[in-house]
Amino acid sequence: MRQAVFLDRDGTIIEDRGYIRNPSKVIFFSDTVPALRLLQRDFSLFIVTNQSGVAEGVLELPDVELVHQFIVQHLARYGINIEHVFYCPHKRTDGCQCIKPNPYFLLKAADDYQIDLRKSFVIGDHPHDVEFAETVGATGIYVLTGHGAKHRSMLLPGSLIATDIWDAAVLAVQEDFAKEDQSALPQQIGQAASILKNGGVVAFPTETVYGLGANAFNAAAVARVFEVKRRPRFDPLIVHVSDFQQAESLVANFPANARELARCFWPGPLTLVLPKSELVPDIVTAGLPTVAVRMPDHPVALALIRAAGVPLAAPSANLFGYISPTTADHVREQFGDSIAWILDGGACKVGIESTVISFADDLSILLRPGGLPLKDIERIAGPVKSLLKSQVAPLCPGQLPRHYAPRTPLVLWTVGGPNPSGGRTGLLSLKPPENKDGFCAVEVLSSTGDLCEAAANLFAALRRLDALSLDIIMFQPVPEDGVGLAIMDRLLRASWRKSKTHRST
Repeated sequence: MRQAVFLDRDGTIIEDRGYIRNPSKVIFFSDTVPALRLLQRDFSLFIVTNQSGVAEGVLELPDVELVHQFIVQHLARYGINIEHVFYCPHKRTDGCQCIKPNPYFLLKAADDYQIDLRKSFVIGDHPHDVEFAETVGATGIYVLTGHGAKHRSMLLPGSLIATDIWDAAVLAVQEDFAKEDQSALPQQIGQAASILKNGGVVAFPTETVYGLGANAFNAAAVARVFEVKRRPRFDPLIVHVSDFQQAESLVANFPANARELARCFWPGPLTLVLPKSELVPDIVTAGLPTVAVRMPDHPVALALIRAAGVPLAAPSANLFGYISPTTADHVREQFGDSIAWILDGGACKVGIESTVISFADDLSILLRPGGLPLKDIERIAGPVKSLLKSQVAPLCPGQLPRHYAPRTPLVLWTVGGPNPSGGRTGLLSLKPPENKDGFCAVEVLSSTGDLCEAAANLFAALRRLDALSLDIIMFQPVPEDGVGLAIMDRLLRASWRKSKTHRST
């Protein structure tokens, strides 16, 4: 059984402009796309709307269907799939069974699409939307956009209220996470947020790697991150936000093409480098006039940032230069009790750091390949220039020549080269190797050669090999396509004597 979110249309995902018959009159709220992208990770999406204008003679059915088709197609451009649009064309006085708050369409979706309504949500700007949900055991979230502010007094005490569609989406993800997680994690998020408010440092999960975070506006707290991580002060940090309002507070200018990328790929593994506002301390940006910003795609990270009430400056939660952590245990192995709190959100699903794109000079420039393939970015922003091999000083994290490295020497193994004949040698391979002779240990990143699976497994596999007291670890090159570019970037930065390849031991 699937979970779903049922979205009211007017006043919730688009502005309420009365009876709309022409797609040109449709105006989406600015946070609609990122909100639905966040929801789509865990939920099937439906639109359920009352269109009484048909019965009143103001609209015709083709008008309504044309507008719905436009909305669905517009959202599809951003990778958002609306499973179905349900609409009631009747007046309330008609006494039909399909007008909200009657649960006719919810029950139909449950039967037709195998939806578990008890694990589903309804988001809308009228009290009927909340009642609509509660009649079948779903959870209603009331938004204050559209007619929401006007009818708020009609809500029953205890109703979930959100400022807008983004706030509602984050609330739905958090509520769902709390239902599924029977541990003390929701309470721990509150305790971690309290530590951050008091200038402390907290480790937390994201979809890429675990981060070591502090209040981005507190220079002393950020200094503690550098101290704990043993990170040089000339290496800037990424600031993590929970919504667009926080992002806006960090930057002096948000170019249109950068904003469009954020709309398409936030929350997600994309970092944007933009001109910074005066609110951002210089220690966060290593004195640069730019700040790196991203919105993580993880319910624990978003809940933590919201609870703390401030954006978090956070590098990866490992000692500087060592392998990035993708589980809470990796963080504990590195830091022990030197971090006030470690939130355990499970293994990171992407497993490799974010892609970093700079817009400092009104040009889109790739500073670091990562979990979002460059081809996806160029589909939205057009051609992106690369500075991967040209800059001297780091403009973002992960640009130093040696980084992400195990303690055991890591070397590139030439394709077709002989297997090792001496010493304790490990192999890191994209797919199961045809010949394992001479290797003490082999780590396979993906049984099928899938690059996304390989990226998710990369750092954990390196850690396991590094723990075996080997003399050397060999790695085979992977195709530099999609996230393969990021995998090779990490391996080459972690490798020993990059100017040479290894043919035998």
